[in-house]
Amino acid sequence: MPRPTDPVPHRIDVQLDPAYAARADPDLLTDAIRHTLQSRRIRTPRAVSLRLTDTRTVHRLNRRYLGHDEPTDILSFNTGFPGLRDPHGVEELGTLIVAVPVAARGARARRVTLADELCLLATHGALHLLGFDHESPADDLAMRRMERAALTRLGRPQAARPDHDQPGKE
Repeated sequence: MPRPTDPVPHRIDVQLDPAYAARADPDLLTDAIRHTLQSRRIRTPRAVSLRLTDTRTVHRLNRRYLGHDEPTDILSFNTGFPGLRDPHGVEELGTLIVAVPVAARGARARRVTLADELCLLATHGALHLLGFDHESPADDLAMRRMERAALTRLGRPQAARPDHDQPGKE
């Protein structure tokens, strides 16, 4: 639900599989997505769903819908209907699905907390729902900078990826 101090009443729905309920803070993830939308100056209400689940579920969805027979940390699915609004005028952007075990491995590899990694993934996924990608080096750099701006607004600049990957790291 929108918070009274939100300049735009975005609707963020965070769903945690029971196995991961103790490992994630839904309010923090809601704020990460909200700050991402605010940092992109989205002035009309938007709706985003975020689900935290297991690796097997994400692997299955990745294979079925994207043709990649491997797990990944996050999937983003746009609604496919630009301008689709609920009865209250909130535009549906799409759904983000995070594999918590893959995110935990990413956090260890980057030497950040799981909370920081989940914030980064929520931010990264929200940018994808807004139409941004990282197919070229220039697009990747722009996306990393947008992530940093949103995560800094959130008060978690340490969660941001560096502008360029360090040699020897993925």
